[in-house]
Amino acid sequence: MKFHKTVVLDVVGLSKDLISKENTPFIWKWREEKRLETVIIEPAFPAVTCVAQTTYLTGKSPEEHGIVANGFYDKTFCEVKNWSQSSKLVQCKRIFDELKELARENGEQEPTIFTHSFWFTLYDSNIDYLVTPRPQYLQDGGKLPDCYTKPDSLRDSLQSQLGAFPLGKFWGPLTSIESSSWIAKSSILVDKQYDPTLSLIYLPHLDYCLQKYGPNHSIIPQHLQEIDQVVKDLIEYYESTHPDVRIIILSEYGIGSVDKVVHINRHLREAGYLKVRRENGGETLDCGASDAFAVSDHQVAHVYIRDPSKDIENIKNLLKNIDGIENVFTAWEQNRFYKKLSNSRNGAFHSERSGDLIAVCEPSSWFSYYYWQNDNQAPDFAYCVAIHRKPGYDPAEMFFRFGPPLLGKIYLFWKLFLVYALRIRTCVDASPIVCNMIKGSHGIIPKDDSLKPILISSSLPPDHSRSILSEQVYQVIKYAVLHLNKE
Repeated sequence: MKFHKTVVLDVVGLSKDLISKENTPFIWKWREEKRLETVIIEPAFPAVTCVAQTTYLTGKSPEEHGIVANGFYDKTFCEVKNWSQSSKLVQCKRIFDELKELARENGEQEPTIFTHSFWFTLYDSNIDYLVTPRPQYLQDGGKLPDCYTKPDSLRDSLQSQLGAFPLGKFWGPLTSIESSSWIAKSSILVDKQYDPTLSLIYLPHLDYCLQKYGPNHSIIPQHLQEIDQVVKDLIEYYESTHPDVRIIILSEYGIGSVDKVVHINRHLREAGYLKVRRENGGETLDCGASDAFAVSDHQVAHVYIRDPSKDIENIKNLLKNIDGIENVFTAWEQNRFYKKLSNSRNGAFHSERSGDLIAVCEPSSWFSYYYWQNDNQAPDFAYCVAIHRKPGYDPAEMFFRFGPPLLGKIYLFWKLFLVYALRIRTCVDASPIVCNMIKGSHGIIPKDDSLKPILISSSLPPDHSRSILSEQVYQVIKYAVLHLNKE
């Protein structure tokens, strides 16, 4: 048995219509010269990062692997957990577990595994090399850019050569190609030092611009060219260094245009279901005391209900009548919807983590997490980049609180100067609490193939079709690592 070197490049937000000779010249040329197909992936539900990545690596549905969104309500702690990275959250074996087991069963040397950024691989004993964003949260309120690595020595080695992980360029109003470029450069350094068998590399750049501006904005070609250059640098490195490498380019979802925001928690509050607590001059969501609240994640919201036997029908009827909401599923209805997409799929509802109801937006709408009724009652963290503090996703963090942009930057840098130069404990409150400027979103299962994720591979199973389920990406990766021939 031989394990073939395989590299998976997760180009977030890439869909088939974004690939062109003009805007992605390298990807276009690489695909054409190698005569590779662009395979459409029928996305997992909801179509968000953590669900997609876990479905790809397990070959299982959310019902089985347990990842139902980018966050979930922990019913034991009565707290919303967003963007956790512990491998213990995944409840199924993954591709690297199976590869290691195969090697042990056959008395072969085990393949080595490298992941960069997320993938739920933190503290997994079967991961040999790992790099992922992990800032330092200081007691004085500061936040320092940093990363977590395995082995530990990688952290200092990479950051001494490349500088600190560019956290401010990875998320927030200053997001840029710099973060994806850092990820690419550090992945090459890891490969030079350790030569892992399977590498899983997350390249998020398109995710930001497509949400900020929408897929049809005139600035999008520039961003496509930037990520195309990053992909070029990676593929040219791997193919020149490892002539037999198998390359897989894939994405997690496509991003569609939106023009309406649905403040689902405000509706639940107005109906008397959601409770808040006054703290530090603002209101915080009191999850444990609420009869119902929503954890919003792009175009899907998990609605958690304290006593479903009493309230679920009334809440379902309330939500169904909100402008911008297309579907409201119970557990049974969600599983029926997901299985209807393909008979070979299991369900998308997870009994421990899914909401009692799952609300789904119309294609042109998305959900905010906002629950306060007056802006002067917004909590202090609402004005900050605080992905772990907010009980839901907030794309407004990609914008400046004050406009025009120059004024917003000056205010942000002034606050950063106070915190990091003068060591004054203060809130870096440079994010807005309005979000109607968001022009792109994802999470629903789109009907149009042009908004679905894609896969391009130099090593596809012979029986593949032009469209595969997200659960079948597992088999594509496994085939690339194990199959003897490229053709």
